[in-house]
Amino acid sequence: EIPRLLRQWMPQVCRRAFLLACCCCLISSTTANWDDKLLTLNNGNDAANTVEKIAFVHARKTGGSLIDGVLWRAYRKLGLTSAHLYSFDRETCREDALDNYRTCNAIKEKWDDGCALCKPSYKIETKGCPGCLEWVKKFDFHYIELHHFDMSLALKLKKEMGFKLVTLLREPSRQFESDANFEAYTRGGAQGYMPGYGKGFEGFSQWAIDRRGPFEQFRMISGCSTEHGGATGNRTKIDLFREDMDSDGHPACTFDQPMFAKENEFRWAYGTPDGQLPEPLKAKLATNVVKNLQEFDLVGITEEMPATLGLMQKRFTFLNIAQCAREVTLDEYNKKDHVYLLKNLSQQHHEMLEKEMDLDRRLYESVHASFVENATANGISLKSRECPSSLLRVSKQLQNG
Repeated sequence: EIPRLLRQWMPQVCRRAFLLACCCCLISSTTANWDDKLLTLNNGNDAANTVEKIAFVHARKTGGSLIDGVLWRAYRKLGLTSAHLYSFDRETCREDALDNYRTCNAIKEKWDDGCALCKPSYKIETKGCPGCLEWVKKFDFHYIELHHFDMSLALKLKKEMGFKLVTLLREPSRQFESDANFEAYTRGGAQGYMPGYGKGFEGFSQWAIDRRGPFEQFRMISGCSTEHGGATGNRTKIDLFREDMDSDGHPACTFDQPMFAKENEFRWAYGTPDGQLPEPLKAKLATNVVKNLQEFDLVGITEEMPATLGLMQKRFTFLNIAQCAREVTLDEYNKKDHVYLLKNLSQQHHEMLEKEMDLDRRLYESVHASFVENATANGISLKSRECPSSLLRVSKQLQNG
């Protein structure tokens, strides 16, 4: 029987495919527990195991830095190379390019081990990272982190080079709050306010009421461009957005990362008086979510990180996931304090954001249910079988007394 929640948000033709996708998201086999016993599953050197290539589709503020730290270490222990593709500019990309990628795979005192290539999405939008596949083939990388990319490149790596796809989902309201705080207040170079909005809680409050969904994770899986063009001048390239929105097979959710778009920009770009995504495009994105979820070999849950690592160990037995998880440094967790909290916003904010986050929440609930089923079937312990509550629902209940 198709769950009621799916009937409310997904076209009829997509429902059974979506359920199949959620059931196929996590692949695991026999019993394991996330503790020292995990080390007995595999020592990383079992010749009988087939070494597979992995592409990790890293969504913003989902705990992906931990997963990336585990995976590049695991491949390095096998003497295999890794690489990181960034959807924004950073110094390591220039350093590695100047060296023609000769020494970038040496052990570094940095978070990421391996070569780095930057392809800012405001320059390439939804064109699937031109030149990236050729770069991966040339240097024969076995592990790739796709840092804030959408599905376009991931699908190319899977279909043309046989990469297995891994990603991580976080409860949407928690991802939203973490993303907002990191981008505006706590990351290196943060301005202390959202661009175009006032400082302090009042500015945060006005920014929050202007947001339009769906948000990061749903858009990433659906095939939308995810990385913002904040200080890059991309906001003026509205014509490119229009072209992307009308294209087949690779829709865009927005002309810019929704983290920074203004209310009038949403209205102009979507062509709707309320600035909300048109229903036909929502349906198209939902269809792509159904299709693309089936391409993943593992979808983890941020709130169940130990169980996620346990399932990863069972799926990729040639890697020593347990040992590498212990080697990730605390700094690599990239965990920052939150300056402003969703619970401090008004009930009007909560109701509006909950509505805008509806597709994101339903996706998460469906995948979470599949995750719990797989973990339970394999004897992997969970923090809770219950889906984490939305921060918006909890706050609204508290305000209502």
